[in-house]
Amino acid sequence: MKTGTIKRALTAGVVCLAGFSLAACETPGVSDQRAADRLNNPQVDPRNNIASISQVLAKNPRDASALNLRGTAYGQAGDGERAIADFTAAIQINPQFYQAYNNRALIYLKMGRYDAALADYNQALAIKPDYAGAYVGRGNVYKDQRNYPLAVADFTKAIELKPDDPAPYYSRGLIHQAMNDHRNALDDLNVAVNYRPDAPDPHFARGQSFMVMQDYKKAFEDFQVAGTNKVNNYEAWAAAGQAAEAMGDRKEAAVAYKRALQINRESRVAYEGLRRVGGEDA
Repeated sequence: MKTGTIKRALTAGVVCLAGFSLAACETPGVSDQRAADRLNNPQVDPRNNIASISQVLAKNPRDASALNLRGTAYGQAGDGERAIADFTAAIQINPQFYQAYNNRALIYLKMGRYDAALADYNQALAIKPDYAGAYVGRGNVYKDQRNYPLAVADFTKAIELKPDDPAPYYSRGLIHQAMNDHRNALDDLNVAVNYRPDAPDPHFARGQSFMVMQDYKKAFEDFQVAGTNKVNNYEAWAAAGQAAEAMGDRKEAAVAYKRALQINRESRVAYEGLRRVGGEDA
């Protein structure tokens, strides 16, 4: 049976787009369909997922697919060491399990263990050279290391293999931003937003490029979406205040700055912005 893509909750940073999403896999050894279904449901507590998959493994400890699934659940729960242990066990049972290599690499990437992440991504690609997800993951390693040419090459390859995946467009757009190439950044971020209009981070990134391009109205709209669609996103509301202020709309700027301060009263950007536009401290 095919379990579908297991995604980490959309918190802190790069959404499901380019950050930390655990790979889909074929799981013929998992006899408990309900366990897999629960794991694919983002509303289910990952601790319940772990318990469900552990029941499967109690019956068959050498079920590599179940180990991979439980590893994803540990990853969702933030328990990287146990996730790595499960992925490693899955690989020992099935050395061709490229999804488990990819998933373990994602955990290493999250931990900042770049050499280990690169080794696993390279192994996943050695087994399956057309695996777009591994190109995205390896590109993110290179991006974090500021090796932009290699990162762009991997994201571009991922786009060639899977052109409807917003993740490599988003990450490649961030690299263009880092290189102060905002026109190309907007080209990539527009695609990412079109594929995932509900995802806050591509909107936030696109808003930053619009600010540099002095298109303050579009920047304001993107920051509003980012603030609305991501819980406690005070940075987006502070940025929306800056965009509104740049448009000359002091009333909208004050509203946005107040929303940022309601979430985080320590936001210096929002506090100073609110004082500039003559609003009252939230």
